[in-house]
Amino acid sequence: MADAQTTLIEVDATAPSTRRTTSKGIGPGDIVEIDKRGRRFHALVTELEQLETGRFELVLRPLDSRISYRTASVREVIEVWRRAR
Repeated sequence: MADAQTTLIEVDATAPSTRRTTSKGIGPGDIVEIDKRGRRFHALVTELEQLETGRFELVLRPLDSRISYRTASVREVIEVWRRAR
């Protein structure tokens, strides 16, 4: 018989999930790293829009004032830092 895996913290399996319902778990208020046409930058997500095709488009506020991109697709997201609740 295999050894049971030990855990470092208690996890309540009956607790409601706080997982986001949007694509890749991205939501307003999150900081994202974007790779748009080879240029990487960080931005604050202000809102998500679902296109008619079903894909999500992020409306962004870049943290660097030299960046002029204001939208990005979920495919262009490299990394996500979620806003603390």
